[in-house]
This record gives sequence, structure tokens and C-alpha cells, in this order.
Amino acid sequence: MKSSFQKLASKASVLSVLLLQAAKPADGHYGFPIAIINGVASEWWEFTRPVGFGSYTGQFFPIYDWTAEGQVCGFNGTKTGHLTGTAKIEAGSEIGFRAIPATYNDGIIAPRAYNFKNDVIGHVGPGAAYMSKAPGDLESYEGDGDWFKIGVSGASDGMYWDSPGKNEMNFTIPKTTPPGKYLVRVEHFNISPYYNSTQQFINCAQVEVSGAGGGTPGPMIKFPGGYDLSDPGIWLPRALFYPKKPMDGLKNWKGAGPVVWTG
Repeated sequence: MKSSFQKLASKASVLSVLLLQAAKPADGHYGFPIAIINGVASEWWEFTRPVGFGSYTGQFFPIYDWTAEGQVCGFNGTKTGHLTGTAKIEAGSEIGFRAIPATYNDGIIAPRAYNFKNDVIGHVGPGAAYMSKAPGDLESYEGDGDWFKIGVSGASDGMYWDSPGKNEMNFTIPKTTPPGKYLVRVEHFNISPYYNSTQQFINCAQVEVSGAGGGTPGPMIKFPGGYDLSDPGIWLPRALFYPKKPMDGLKNWKGAGPVVWTG
């Protein structure tokens, strides 16, 4: 068993290697390194798997490829489970994810104090959360199993997305979720009216769920590649992208992929 110091040292070593990769300047992006468990905000990457760079990017660069490994838990996020703790949470409780903004020039983002005024979700679009139960040890699990959706952050007024400008997104782990160890995957879209132009911001937290269980999660989806690019949850018609009045198409938005499982 590694000590906390050894874990932090290992994490620092991996992130130092990632720093050597090139970054490309741009603004307005974000990641979710802070999980909120039982109402308490974690440290950076305490329960959220650290992510690295894509092929030419900064740490919180958006994901465009809907068929690549980065769609599971973010760039390199399938490989960092052994650097990450596992939070204990009871089914029926909320789990949240706090946003940290970044530019491509920032490279690896150094942990710092949270700024509730400026640290917000910076792009216009919806969010969602999924869960996937590890078949064995969670730290080694790469998220290649089945995923079920537990919540969406849509446009409840039919005109504006609920999450942009907010510090965090929160989702309920369904009350009848079977006990066990899970990845919880949060995603947020910078949604576009143009085909295959939506940006994805994705992270995964490690949790151990307790409770009576009894539910059968589903329907299931696989990542990567589980989304159909023609899905209107991924890119919007222009009439819905800049609505001039509340629109039923936004108010009733169900998100990309499967319906939400509520337990």
C-alpha cells in the first residue's frame, strides 16, 4: 500500500512528463479536477483521474474525436487510476464536479485555491454524467465496459443552457444502484450547430457506492464510439442554437446517447 506522500510523488512524476509535451494557445476551456462527495469538495485529482495532453494540446484541451480513447475519461484518463483515490458515497447521494478554466498556454494546470467568481463552466452547452462498474480492481479499470447515464444538465427554461457560467454540475447516484466500485464520468459540450464540431470536456471520478442496491442499470452504452454523430444531442439545428424565445426542442432536451436511469 502506497503512502499519501508516495502517491503524490508518483502523480507529480507523471504530470512532469506530461509537461514536456507541446501546447497550443487558445482560451476558454476547462476541466473538472475537483469532485464534490457528500457535500465536501475534494482536493485536485484526489478522486478524479488526472488527464494529460492530447497530441498537441494543453491539459484541458477539448476532445473532438468521438471514436478515440480520450472520450472515455479525457486524454490519458484511462491510465491514471493508480494515482487516484476512491471516494465512498451512498446511493441516493449527490456527486458534483467543479470546473477549472484554462488556456492552451497553461500546459499542466497547477492546483490552486478555488475562485468561485471566475472558475466557471465557460462554454455554451449541456452536460451529463455516466457510471460504469469495474469488473475487478477499479484502479486498473480502463472504462471499456458498459456505461449508464445518471443525469443531464439541459436547458430547463427552453432558451438557455443551465450549466454555463456555473461553478459546478451535480448529479444524483440512483438510490438502487448496485453496491460496488465505479467510474463516474462527467461530460460537458461546447455544442455547435455544425456537424461534428461540438467540443467535449470529460473527466472521471473513482467512487465506491454503498446501499441496498436492487436496481438494474440501463440502457447501456460503450465509450468511445457510443454516440451517433447524427444524434441531435450532439449538434443542434441553428434555430435551437440561438433561440429568440423558449423552444420545446430545448426544454425537452434529453441529451446524447441513452435515456437517464433513475433507479
